[in-house]
Amino acid sequence: MPELLTLKTVNAALRHQRDGRKRYDKTDSKSHGLQLRVKPTSVRWSVRVMLHGNQKRYDLGPVVDGDESVGGLCLEDARARANTVSEMARKGHNPESFLGACAAGISVETHLKREAARPKPSWSWQQAKKEFLADVARANREATHVDYRKKLQPGELSRFDDRMVNTITRNEMAEAIAAVHARGAEAMSEGMVRTIKRFWNWLAEPVRQDKTNVADGVMTKLQAPQRTRVEIGEELFDPEDERGDTPPEIELGRALVIARQGYFPKRISLGIELMLGTCQRRRAITGANESRFRSYMEAEAEQAWYVPPYFRKSGTKRGNRSHLVPCVGFAARAVDQLGRMLVYDANYNGWLFPADKRTQSERPHAEAGLFNDYFSIMPGVNSSPHGVRYAFATYGERDLGFRKGEGSLILDHLEGVEPNDVTGQFYSSDPQIGRKREMMRAWVDWCDHWAIRAAEEDPLLLDRAYMAEMFYRARYGEERLERRIAYRKKRGWPLWDAACDKTIALSQAAG
Repeated sequence: MPELLTLKTVNAALRHQRDGRKRYDKTDSKSHGLQLRVKPTSVRWSVRVMLHGNQKRYDLGPVVDGDESVGGLCLEDARARANTVSEMARKGHNPESFLGACAAGISVETHLKREAARPKPSWSWQQAKKEFLADVARANREATHVDYRKKLQPGELSRFDDRMVNTITRNEMAEAIAAVHARGAEAMSEGMVRTIKRFWNWLAEPVRQDKTNVADGVMTKLQAPQRTRVEIGEELFDPEDERGDTPPEIELGRALVIARQGYFPKRISLGIELMLGTCQRRRAITGANESRFRSYMEAEAEQAWYVPPYFRKSGTKRGNRSHLVPCVGFAARAVDQLGRMLVYDANYNGWLFPADKRTQSERPHAEAGLFNDYFSIMPGVNSSPHGVRYAFATYGERDLGFRKGEGSLILDHLEGVEPNDVTGQFYSSDPQIGRKREMMRAWVDWCDHWAIRAAEEDPLLLDRAYMAEMFYRARYGEERLERRIAYRKKRGWPLWDAACDKTIALSQAAG
């Protein structure tokens, strides 16, 4: 219960503290919230107030007897200070600056200036990157995490090592970006700007701003230098440049022949056929599940693939409906054979390309880069899996009668359908689906044509021993190939046989 504190009460409290045997609090009835706190080590004034709906206690300083505040606060000065704090809290003002100024014996204005000049706690550049990338990995796709990590790796950013991020200015960051631009990595510098802006916005979010002390909008106006001007005609003309990222037709034919010859593990070969025959992104291929394919009586030789939004670019912004891709010809046969390879046991999950158990990945299906290494060792094939999509758009318009931009029906995933509510009648009669089927039939026929051309122009594509040597050389190098030749020749063994076909397979064949 509050009681009227007097000089006698103060003297008794100081005596009890010197004796070191008592510990108690007494609340003053004259000044709301003022308390006398007695401990064996000290006697101090404090005040309890309500600030923004929460109860707060503020320390006012040590207690002194008498009526002068020398080395602490006397009773009357403690009451005056407590009343000021209570009034500030009642008006919604935080009294910490006032109390700090009182403790330092200076004005509130001087105290605020000193606080502003004092270094504030923050994260180092290294810690901030670690925390940011961990959150990116949690909330975004793996490819996004890899991209952000690369954009924060250039050596020009090492100048910020051990710096607190709240001390890094926009102009300093602009100098680092300009250094990247100056060494010719102009596109990289532009990507770094986008990543740095996202990074700093993340650091300034309310959930962590008290820890980083990064102000809002620090990097808002950060820009990379303008790209160096290059006029068309200043450089020698190269016809290959006009092709852009579209691979030559013969390369697609060679890839299809190699896949059909079974030089790679069967699941990989079928996956390459599925990719060539549907033109879908590699993530969609490696994440294909048996449950997403449908067949209908009206088109028994086809498979309707309902690609879920997750496996599309920016899939989380596409809603919950699927993108329908007709699988015809060799693509439909690949789906059928992949389905036959599934093991229907207690662990059945339907993934056509299950993750390799040896990787101990949380992802149930193979990672997106599964086919990249196989494409890289195909002789005469210089494109990546993504080049198939460029080819579909380019050659579809040039050779197959696609209208301008019509390839987006297959590539852009703009429409959505529900796989559980689609009937065979819809699949066979809807004009848009009908056009898709026509386009895919024309496409697989075109691919078949170029596979025949490729085999005619290079019969060695059908020579298993020759191709095995080519793959081995591409995978392991010339020196290791020579050692293999010498080793097997010494023992009288053939260089290639059924037992060593597995040498063609890469280590990540299963995912």
